[in-house]
Amino acid sequence: MKKILFAIAAALMTATTLNAQTAAEQAQAQASLNAIHMKLLNAKPSKQAKKQAKEFKRQGWKEPAGELAIEQQLTQAQLYAMEQITDASGVNQRRFIQVTGRQTSGSYNAGFAAARAAAQTELASMLQTEIVAAWQQKIDNQQQTATTALTSDKFDQRVKAVVDQTLTGSIPVVAIYRVLPNDMYEVEVRLAYDKLEVMKRLHQGLQQQMEQDGDKLEKIVDQIIETKL
Repeated sequence: MKKILFAIAAALMTATTLNAQTAAEQAQAQASLNAIHMKLLNAKPSKQAKKQAKEFKRQGWKEPAGELAIEQQLTQAQLYAMEQITDASGVNQRRFIQVTGRQTSGSYNAGFAAARAAAQTELASMLQTEIVAAWQQKIDNQQQTATTALTSDKFDQRVKAVVDQTLTGSIPVVAIYRVLPNDMYEVEVRLAYDKLEVMKRLHQGLQQQMEQDGDKLEKIVDQIIETKL
């Protein structure tokens, strides 16, 4: 009985320690993001952003009412691109992934939603393709039984669902529009994704597959995020 109680107590202590570590990591990540956001708020438009904004305006682009000026938005995009993290190998990597979508619609709001969805879909498709391809490469040298094929199909479906859910936490960095001669709205949206958050969500979402295949899938996810994006 004492051994059982001791084991339970040890398990509870381990769980508490892991939860404390997780909470500390989350707090540290949030503090880092807060510092980045404060830097963005205080940033003055860069010369490069002013030059790009001038060209955008020459082509008829403008910022929506209530949004930051184009040069300020472009400056923020530059600052997001400059933020770096260090991977497990000690190599510096860009912290934020940026993708752009452009769509035409009858109103700005509809165009914004369509452009945002297009940008997210582009990144989701790339991530899904890379993860599934890396997984398929692992099993290519194995005997292709009906069970293996079925597992691969299920894995493909699971990856698509997890990736789509993972990419819901985007940060709109640039949102501009112009009215075309036919009175349609052309909208461009640039989204930023925190690599740390993307990796964390992918790891959580693919936890079942990771448990089945040790830590190999986790390494696949990390390598794709670090080398492909």
